[in-house]
Amino acid sequence: MPYSVEITLADPPSSDKDAGIPMYLLPDMFDTVADAKEAAAAHIASLDRDPATVLFAVTDHNGLTIMTSADATE
Repeated sequence: MPYSVEITLADPPSSDKDAGIPMYLLPDMFDTVADAKEAAAAHIASLDRDPATVLFAVTDHNGLTIMTSADATE
């Protein structure tokens, strides 16, 4: 089953009421949840920002959330 990774940049709130939280998908699909989690960790490490301000979610092909960064730290 293919899995995707959604990245959320948890920036401080903007004064612009129309600005949403920056979110994007990694371009690759992953065969396992472990591969997706590893890709998320590597991507977050490559960003020029505090890793605590970046969240991720692993979703299946139906869009259901399988794991989040909160789950990974438990």
